[in-house]
Amino acid sequence: MYLIHLFSNNPNCWVNYSLILIFKKIVGLMFTRTFLILLISNLSFAQSSDQLFDSIVKYKHQNPSLALEYGLEYKKLSLDRKIDMEIIQFYGAIGEILSNMGFDASALEYLRQAIKLNQAIPSDQRKFSEIDELPGVLLNIGNIYFRNKEYEKADELFTKAISLYQKISDENAKFFGINTAMSNRALIKQVQQDYSGAEKTLLKVYERRKEYGKVVDIIYSMNSLLTISLLKDEIIEAENILASAINIYNRELQKDNENPILKRNMGYGFSSFGSIMQYKKQFEKAIVFLNKSKSYLEDFPMDLASIGSRLAECHLALNHLDIAEEIALKNLETKKLNETEKLYNYRVLEKVYNKKKMNPKLIKIKDSLIIISSGLSTLKTIKSLKDLDTEIKLAKSARELNESKIKYNTYLYIFIICTVILFFSLVTIRVNYNYQKEKGNRLEIEKVLISNKLNQKNRELVSKTNFILQRNEYLKKIKSKLETSESSKENFERISFELNSVINSEKSYKDFDKMFVNVYPDFYKKLNEISELTSTDLRLASLIKMNHSNNEIAIISGVSLRTIESQRYRLAKKLKLEKNQSLNTFLLSV
Repeated sequence: MYLIHLFSNNPNCWVNYSLILIFKKIVGLMFTRTFLILLISNLSFAQSSDQLFDSIVKYKHQNPSLALEYGLEYKKLSLDRKIDMEIIQFYGAIGEILSNMGFDASALEYLRQAIKLNQAIPSDQRKFSEIDELPGVLLNIGNIYFRNKEYEKADELFTKAISLYQKISDENAKFFGINTAMSNRALIKQVQQDYSGAEKTLLKVYERRKEYGKVVDIIYSMNSLLTISLLKDEIIEAENILASAINIYNRELQKDNENPILKRNMGYGFSSFGSIMQYKKQFEKAIVFLNKSKSYLEDFPMDLASIGSRLAECHLALNHLDIAEEIALKNLETKKLNETEKLYNYRVLEKVYNKKKMNPKLIKIKDSLIIISSGLSTLKTIKSLKDLDTEIKLAKSARELNESKIKYNTYLYIFIICTVILFFSLVTIRVNYNYQKEKGNRLEIEKVLISNKLNQKNRELVSKTNFILQRNEYLKKIKSKLETSESSKENFERISFELNSVINSEKSYKDFDKMFVNVYPDFYKKLNEISELTSTDLRLASLIKMNHSNNEIAIISGVSLRTIESQRYRLAKKLKLEKNQSLNTFLLSV
């Protein structure tokens, strides 16, 4: 606390009031999280690995953070354990939890490890002895690809999962797995605006689930069909689906009023309605549906955060400034709010204070927006503290201490907390310095950027124009010969040969290379620093740099389209690009 006092009373210090508040929250979070780890350690210390695994499964949707804590303890207890299906399922469950929390890289590691371990054990010991890969794990990996807009990869995994589920003897797992994979494929069609295709697939899933009779899944399918109807602007049909879902939900509630997933799925239906109404600028209707959704999703804070942001935006659109301000401020107090949602709410406040002409508050909000945008390094650091491997080390240290070492444990965590406080102090000061620097030079930077962009466009234009003019001169000569020649087969063959020689003219390429180097003097040099490239490679790279299509490059080079595609593949390999890295994007950035 002394550090905070020092910063706040030093007139020469860069740290402003908004950064102090952020810093205090970070410190409070670290204290809370540290003692939570200690508490969980004491509560779960005596639990067996089987009990811990049950706890992971129980809390992975309701309280993913708590499920992770149990997962850390489970991994510690299972370090020397022989690999079996429970451990494989543990890796799959942790991967799913990390995926749902947005830690895609760590999630992929755990999910792929689950597949690797499953393949390593004898088939008679596997959950599904018929197959080497766990289809449920493939579904979760596919979800990660889908979230990152790699739809082809996602669809490939969903399709593969369906084929694997069809091979297994467990009818229950087969039924639910195929339904989920089909629904996910429909979702891909939905985002690609193939609504008819998505609806066709979802209807098949809906009929399958009706036959099985599990209400939670039936309502989920109805929500999916409801969303498609809204996207197709079939509002009445969507309202009918929602009414049917409510009736089914109310009937089921009398039997089972403790099912959180049932309530959550019902909330999604109202949320979909609210989102579409907001998109259609029917804000009053959107507010009604979003508030209804909140009542169903009260036990799911991560879902509530998104709904709260949309409510603030809707009230702002209706000029309900006080309500919009109140909701946005309340949303920003939510611990589960991600950075994207924070930006939405800060922008709502910015517009509110601008309309109210509340300049002091407006300045603070704009400062917060700049800090969130410019403090990417800070956010990455906070995220890295949540990385599972770091958590494993902290949790392992805590759980290795027994009751006789509580005093030592306390001192250890005080040291860790002080270290973290010091680290974040330095990071905060750096972020504020960057903000002050950016604020002082913003206009000058914008002018330079505009000037550079104009110069770049002019250079590209000159390069393209000169090249086109040069080739036109060659073609004019051939045209002249053609007009004066006799129409014999031999003459046409001779002229065709000359045309091809023009297209493949080394002189033409050399002249082009000279002009290109004048425009982009360091381009070839930078590429050759990465790998030793041939003249063909460099010319291909230069044409891509000028934003020519594959077809255009093939015409200019006088080769087939297939040849150009092969050359692109070899060039990407020589430049050591990742499989998912675009060659065009890389060369345009050089």
